[in-house]
Amino acid sequence: MEKKSILVVDDEEIVRYSLVNILRNQGYEVEEVPSSEEALKLICGKQFHLVLTDLVLEGMSGLELLENIKVISPQTLVIVITGYGSIKTAVTALRLGVYDYLLKPCDEEELIIRVRRALEMQSYGKEQRRIQEVSAIAKTTVTLSDRINTPLNIILGNIEMLQISPEMETNKKIQNTLKVMEDQIFQIKDVMDKLAKLTTAETRKYMALRDYEIIDLTSGKGNE
Repeated sequence: MEKKSILVVDDEEIVRYSLVNILRNQGYEVEEVPSSEEALKLICGKQFHLVLTDLVLEGMSGLELLENIKVISPQTLVIVITGYGSIKTAVTALRLGVYDYLLKPCDEEELIIRVRRALEMQSYGKEQRRIQEVSAIAKTTVTLSDRINTPLNIILGNIEMLQISPEMETNKKIQNTLKVMEDQIFQIKDVMDKLAKLTTAETRKYMALRDYEIIDLTSGKGNE
């Protein structure tokens, strides 16, 4: 199971120390920095599942950090920490896309619950996107298989006619060529059938997504 990575941003060393210890004891991979600027350097080089940041920081504020994270790493969730006098700012942060906020001083149990909930929702969202992608691929593969099989069957029919025609029946060279063509077509059909069955089997447990929109193969691009 993937270990969740969290970045703690706070200019108070004692706060960082406390938060890091609490989160590490829950099994998370945790790093900590004292400023938004240092946080951004880390985020540019590493993918974090969650950033836990104070709103009031020296230099770049927590709100500015949030805005940058949304550009650099939009999949990363952000939980902000604020004092009682900064609730208005916390509301602003929510409007900017922060996942949640906590009031200082942070209650340990509440912190664990909020972090766990955020990461669970993030995992759920990723799984739903994966299911939708697999479902779309499966339906596209089945459609592609059907559309390829139709012309292949026509070609096979013509090969059979040539094989039994009086003019071609005695020509061994042509008969051998037709046999090679026939074998190759059957191989293509077999591959397409196996691919269709494989992707269909993968999505059988996700029946709720059976009407998910598939790629429009006739136009060469996805439906708009």
